[in-house]
Amino acid sequence: MSQYMALYRKYRPSVFADVVGQDHITKVLRSEIMQGAVSHAYLFCGSRGTGKTTCAKILAKAISCENPKDGDPCGICEKCKSFENSFDIVEMDAASNNGVDDVRELREKINFMPVEMKRRVYIIDEVHMLSIGAFNALLKTLEEPPEHAMFILATTELNKIPATILSRCKRFDFHRISADDIVKRLEYIAKEENIGIDKDALKLISVLATGAMRDALSMLELFVGGKDITREVAEKSLGVVGNEVVLRLLRQIADKDAKGALETVSDSYNSSKDPGILCSELGDILRDLLVMKYASTSVSVLVDKSSDVIEVLRDVEDKFTPERLLYCTEIVENAVSKLARSGLSRRTVLEIMVMRLCDSRLSSSPEAMLERISALESAPRSVAASAPAPVTPKAETKAESEAPKVQEEVPAFDDAPPFDFDDVPVPTDAPPAFSEPELPKPLGSDKPKPKLADDIPEMIAYGDILEEIKVQNMILYSMLTDSRGYLDNDVMTVKVNPMALFMIDSDNAMKQVVVDCASKILGYPVTLNLVEDGGDNKKKTNDDFPFFG
Repeated sequence: MSQYMALYRKYRPSVFADVVGQDHITKVLRSEIMQGAVSHAYLFCGSRGTGKTTCAKILAKAISCENPKDGDPCGICEKCKSFENSFDIVEMDAASNNGVDDVRELREKINFMPVEMKRRVYIIDEVHMLSIGAFNALLKTLEEPPEHAMFILATTELNKIPATILSRCKRFDFHRISADDIVKRLEYIAKEENIGIDKDALKLISVLATGAMRDALSMLELFVGGKDITREVAEKSLGVVGNEVVLRLLRQIADKDAKGALETVSDSYNSSKDPGILCSELGDILRDLLVMKYASTSVSVLVDKSSDVIEVLRDVEDKFTPERLLYCTEIVENAVSKLARSGLSRRTVLEIMVMRLCDSRLSSSPEAMLERISALESAPRSVAASAPAPVTPKAETKAESEAPKVQEEVPAFDDAPPFDFDDVPVPTDAPPAFSEPELPKPLGSDKPKPKLADDIPEMIAYGDILEEIKVQNMILYSMLTDSRGYLDNDVMTVKVNPMALFMIDSDNAMKQVVVDCASKILGYPVTLNLVEDGGDNKKKTNDDFPFFG
């Protein structure tokens, strides 16, 4: 019985024609081989599993092949057959051989002529792991190697490669492989291996692979020997949360149903679903919604989802503004980071995440503020509904209208007898002749607020109050920059624009900040009265008043 070989090794391409999704690179390499214009140093960069090492081996084999066909190695000549075990092909893992001594040993052996191949090829994988000293030791050899030597460097982190190395190599950027290309390759391999798996399950694997063919083959290997593998079976085997759970959670977030969202998270957690995968899939769905907002005509190209998923996204699209989608994406991203480093339980992190997704008031981030402002702008207030109802005079009855009008005679001031106030008894239980109207409480009062009298002057100390508010709450200060303040005894009336009035009046915490700051500056407690002012106001500061009052 032959030894089992992993799928990614068994089906590794042996010619450029079999490399998936990198035509922009394989065409150039095949052309160079056919023309005999092969460089002495190459740098292959790109994400994992995209074919960097595979192309390096095909290139190394092709330059020594005795009968290359259209730039591909023939695979039947002696040099092609002995390639895998040849001493002239040196593969070095820089992750474990990254010291200066390793590179010096390489430099000492590079002058030896090839024994079996036409050229001695050095394939250095994960080259960004080399130390600075090792890079410096490699630099001169990489610039002017012997004619029989050739370097192929591979890396997943191009930003860590020194510029001096980059300038001495011919660079090729490997792209992520598209989901469609991965599915085609998986269908071929599944057929060769007699794996009974449907196309929906293969699409799921291609999406989870995120452009890496090696990852896709590793996931497909879980189903070797299996039959009737559906998407649902694949989801359970791969630990995926699944469309049903994610879409249900999306609907609950769209409806701001925190209770339902918490129950969904609890069910997912109790089913041993990975919280990180749940956040990742929810983030992908939010990304698809954002793309649909701005590129609705290109949904079929930019959103790689099935028709039933797209239908659900269409249903909830109107419940998300672009600002809310950006806010939700930020919250999910923060949750992913916290899952990796937070001291809280993973379940707690998920529950806090969904509560903030359903209620932006639980977050103080700029994205949350934009989402709340956007919600207010999308639901404008009705001026007619908020205006007080006009007071109509009471209609006179017929008897009242026909009754004779009796005019009460009031004696002239000069004819009135002298009046002695000391002779008038004052009853202790008699109500006062005139009582001041009761003013509303500072916060949460359901009584009508007093109007601002025309003869009350504008506060001189209001500029200092605004400065104190600026220290306490910058967002509140930005809402009051164009406001005016008036003081009548212990009642401070603030005129604000309609938008600020709506936001501050609905938030007791903000009103309390205004009261506290005003009481601190004035030196005694005040009552707050917010009124609407649609005029063109100017921000008042201490510079506007020569004297402090």
